[in-house]
Amino acid sequence: MTTRAKNLLLALVFSFILMVVVVAGFNIVPAGSTIQRIFQMLGGSLPGGLIQFFTFISFFWGVFEIRSRMHRLQFEEAGLKMGLLPEKEQWVLSPNDVNDLKLKMIEKEQERKLLITDVIKKASTKFRANRNISDVMGIVSAQIKINMSKAESAQSIIRYLAWAMPSIGFIGTIMGIAQALGVADKVAGDSEALGQVTAYMYVAFDTTLIALFLSIIMMWYFHNLQEREEDLHADMEEYVMENLVNRIHLE
Repeated sequence: MTTRAKNLLLALVFSFILMVVVVAGFNIVPAGSTIQRIFQMLGGSLPGGLIQFFTFISFFWGVFEIRSRMHRLQFEEAGLKMGLLPEKEQWVLSPNDVNDLKLKMIEKEQERKLLITDVIKKASTKFRANRNISDVMGIVSAQIKINMSKAESAQSIIRYLAWAMPSIGFIGTIMGIAQALGVADKVAGDSEALGQVTAYMYVAFDTTLIALFLSIIMMWYFHNLQEREEDLHADMEEYVMENLVNRIHLE
């Protein structure tokens, strides 16, 4: 099972458990109380609460996707602290040292494949091909851009879910208003119809409110992820430039 499929499965499980708790709470607490209103807002009143259920799925799925990316990010950040390149001042690298670095990166990738080892390996290969420092700098920058593009592509599902959540809430708003209008002509002198209109209007506004609130939370975590991703690639390029490219000494 892929990581994305696992995240979706976890989102379904968490959403289902949350809905069971919310629906049970709505039916157990005293009618008309503030706590019951909170449970209703979270989707405790079925079938209107089904909209919140789909919102919860989107939210938890997005959170688990961000969590997976964060774990991978921490893995890559740790790679930058492994001392793969010489970091002492005045240290220079001969062509033979560069060749040894490539062999070292190949060995490292047998243990754990990292973005930093791949960049170093490709930079060393480029230097061996023509011994041109400018070309090595170019291959490092190009590879960093490729890695950033792949990272952005991997984040596409998170961006979609962040967009989908307010849309799901808005669908609930339209449904609630439409249902309220459907019984509006029966309100006069009919307290039961008035109660239905009120319930439908609750659905109309609660769905969008919950969706927007959860979207704000998820977007905060998502922007934090994006910032760390960008910092990682910038630090990686700086690390390779400073400790490999700038240290090569042509004999």
